[in-house]
Amino acid sequence: MTLPAIFFPPLLLQTRYQFLDQANSRNIWIFVTVLGLFLLLLIVGNAIRNKRSRYLNPDQRRKYNSYVFRKMSRDIGLDKPHTEMLEYLVRVCKVKQPFLVFSNAGLLDDILKKGIYSLEQDRKLSPEQKQARLSTLYQTKQLIERNSKRGVGIKSTNLLKSGQVLMIHPESGGQFPAKIISNMRDMLACSVPKDQASHPQRLKKGARVRVDFWRESDAGYSFTSKVLGYDNIKGMVSLLIQHAKTVRSEQQRKFRRRTLHRPCFFYPIEIIQQGTGRRSVRKAVVQSHQRLLGNLLDISAGGCSITSLSPLKSGHLLKMEFELGSGQRITVFGKIKRSRPQHHRGGIMHVMFTRLSSQFLNQIYSYVYDYAPPARGPLRYTSPLRR
Repeated sequence: MTLPAIFFPPLLLQTRYQFLDQANSRNIWIFVTVLGLFLLLLIVGNAIRNKRSRYLNPDQRRKYNSYVFRKMSRDIGLDKPHTEMLEYLVRVCKVKQPFLVFSNAGLLDDILKKGIYSLEQDRKLSPEQKQARLSTLYQTKQLIERNSKRGVGIKSTNLLKSGQVLMIHPESGGQFPAKIISNMRDMLACSVPKDQASHPQRLKKGARVRVDFWRESDAGYSFTSKVLGYDNIKGMVSLLIQHAKTVRSEQQRKFRRRTLHRPCFFYPIEIIQQGTGRRSVRKAVVQSHQRLLGNLLDISAGGCSITSLSPLKSGHLLKMEFELGSGQRITVFGKIKRSRPQHHRGGIMHVMFTRLSSQFLNQIYSYVYDYAPPARGPLRYTSPLRR
């Protein structure tokens, strides 16, 4: 017997070991099916993501999609009533590029004016319902304007456009509105500032001034400059001020303000305590016998600025009465957030409104946004909020 036969018996040599199971066709098909489903889910998911991103791309926002429209409304801060109202107006006004209402102020103003005018002509609504729906439309404008991401800010006065309204504050005190006539290489040509009585204010050459302005759909800005003199620009006498390399962005206001020079009356409010102990009650009493005269400098849906020879101190409550040109007297209640003296006499009070009716609030909104009836005929308006 040879050596291999001794160490490896015949039975052992004939044994066949199978360390791996043979491939099963059923298992193979299951694996292929699972892999195919996984790849299909990846492809479908990627297609949906690309489709959504394409709709959200500003260059592709031409085809209307209700889901995307409502998502953009939520992202910009609109609540459900504002979104439903805006979507309805976009549809009945047949806007070709609906998504532009979130970035194009002119388009938004156009459809909101039509909606407001139609609401005012609707005789089926009660006065309360009408004012509530008007408030929704005005709030839509306010929210889109405040939260729109189109405002990119500016760093230099060289970027200001003709027609921009300015508020000029000389070192001697006061504030006077003006408007940019021309933006030249080395200076700004502005209309001559005027006081409350429309008298021109001649500022000395070399005088330092602070200039404030509000940029549409953006924020408020201020810069310091110097008077360079006067010249005849575009056929009118113009104030020339130096360009500023640094423009400071002020805190963005919650409400847009509009310059207003109108007389107003205001009355101090005193808080008196009636009763004693736990039954004591604090009551606000309007001092009707202390009527004071002031002048409204600007106004917004949230407050106003008043200059007066008899200003109240910060923290005081007051009642105000004024007109916005409609002939109807508006009454509001407010609180003085800040009061500062003027250089010559009196002071300026910055008032936050604390209570006013929906009707008066809508009148203020209408004045601030300068909404007037559209040139075209009114659309037949049926508010989606009725349903």
